[in-house]
Amino acid sequence: MDVSFATYAASKRDLICNYLLANSIRDFAGDLSGVPLRVYIPSSVDMQKEIARFAALNVIFARYPKAGRFPYAFKSAAASACEADVKEGAVIWLDRHMIIPSPCAGALLDPRERFAYLRASAEEPAGMWAAACKIAGVDESALFPVHTVFSAGHFSFRAEAGIMGEWDALFNELAGHPDMKIFFDDYSKVSLHEIALTLAVLKNQDKNTLKPLPAFYGYPTHLHEKMEKKYQAKEMDVLHTAFYSCNNGVKPNMPVMKPLMEWLRGKVSEYNGDRWR
Repeated sequence: MDVSFATYAASKRDLICNYLLANSIRDFAGDLSGVPLRVYIPSSVDMQKEIARFAALNVIFARYPKAGRFPYAFKSAAASACEADVKEGAVIWLDRHMIIPSPCAGALLDPRERFAYLRASAEEPAGMWAAACKIAGVDESALFPVHTVFSAGHFSFRAEAGIMGEWDALFNELAGHPDMKIFFDDYSKVSLHEIALTLAVLKNQDKNTLKPLPAFYGYPTHLHEKMEKKYQAKEMDVLHTAFYSCNNGVKPNMPVMKPLMEWLRGKVSEYNGDRWR
């Protein structure tokens, strides 16, 4: 199967989340449970002791170059490195704080598709989109309607499409461009990487090559209680891919069946266990 899973770590602290993701793929991803997971780690960080824990999980570790200081610069740097390594084939990209609770074939791309997306939860600041389009050389009027930017946390892409390299280059160009500085408060700095990703996709891709990820992909378990009832999942177990971090405690902010809860606790305990010390 010409497909890979991929994620990244920004620091050693992220590796426990990568460990949960790797195990969730092997245990819950159905027909994709044998697909390798590529984990991109910073070139400046020594993680040899930690990554030994992944030996039996079909994980490929690789490096991404040191990213700039702008918020979330490491995301596009890691994805661009992944694209360059894979060269051809589909990649299911997952945030460092994600797991796969059930089969996720909906994240696969058809032969004609180049990018599968989630929409970001927030709108970009007024004027920022138009300024970014101008710098990117994108005719805003020629684009099909984009009501919100794409999420940079979870998507699928074809490596041969060159979207990730374009994203990284455009993100760094926008971050350093003097015409963007008037938009850079704390909020807009955080959203810039998603604006850059969206423009990198739209710049070279036809609408027919894009697809939205289905319901219960990229589900924000940390926001479950704040979501409208009609969009809430009954329990975590029915999700296909989910944002989830155990860094602040194992229990998710939503209902979860006992077997999955025990699995989460067990994997966290396993990662932190004495046999790794």
